[in-house]
Amino acid sequence: MEDLEYHWSPMVVDAHLHVWRSVPDHPQPSATIVSPCSDVPVELLRQYMAEHQVDKAVLVQPLYPGEDNSYVADCAAADPTHLAAVCYVDPRREGADQSLRYWVRERGCRGLRIRPSVSGEDASFGQVTSYPVWETAQELGIAINLLMRMEHVPALADLAERFPQVPILIDHMASPDVSAGTGSPGFKDLLKLSRSSQVSVKVSGYYYHSDQGWPYRDCHPIFKALYDAYGARRLIWGSDFPHVILKSSYASVLAVQERFYTYLSSVEMAAIMGGNAEAIYWSSSD
Repeated sequence: MEDLEYHWSPMVVDAHLHVWRSVPDHPQPSATIVSPCSDVPVELLRQYMAEHQVDKAVLVQPLYPGEDNSYVADCAAADPTHLAAVCYVDPRREGADQSLRYWVRERGCRGLRIRPSVSGEDASFGQVTSYPVWETAQELGIAINLLMRMEHVPALADLAERFPQVPILIDHMASPDVSAGTGSPGFKDLLKLSRSSQVSVKVSGYYYHSDQGWPYRDCHPIFKALYDAYGARRLIWGSDFPHVILKSSYASVLAVQERFYTYLSSVEMAAIMGGNAEAIYWSSSD
């Protein structure tokens, strides 16, 4: 792997990462790249932030431990200047809207994660029964993060039209099929979704999507197509820590934008690497 020194650093916000306490009795130890049976404390994240000069981070509730968002909420509450928490509530559950109010108003979470990519959770995505959660997010003025795939884009288009005041962030570029390229029907639908001005895309997960490894050249056309459609103001960088550490490196996903997307101006780079996420998660904070 070539030298990955990172040079550009006005304000860097890692908008998609995870920390958690280990779940030793988790029924699926291999559920994700880094096992839920492993401890990934916020202190480890802080070491990476310090080493790579990352100013702020968004702690997105991982797939476990379900709706107990206590750890990410407590970590963010202890340092709200540098950390923000995105909680998870299950829209299928009665009272999910009240649960969301609790995690935002009482525990300080600044965003919500919904996961149509997870088996069983896709059935409710876009359905009337899920509207109370969206209405509550709109009322609270928080962003919704979506762990989704291309087949969920049509339902999201309807939700974006129904809830135009809700900032929407699509995780991991909606998991594109890199081998299918930018001309696949699903990816074209994702590009069309840029007409909804409140939708942004997290340019994260290169290491996962690429069939080639560093420098993820097969992902570069995906990024360029998203840039052309959404513009730099609606692209948001995230590392997907800690999973990226086992599959690639933190430095690799931090450096790829500067090293290979040389068509980005310094203003655009500033927006993608930090400014856009800061505006969503910290603009109204003290």
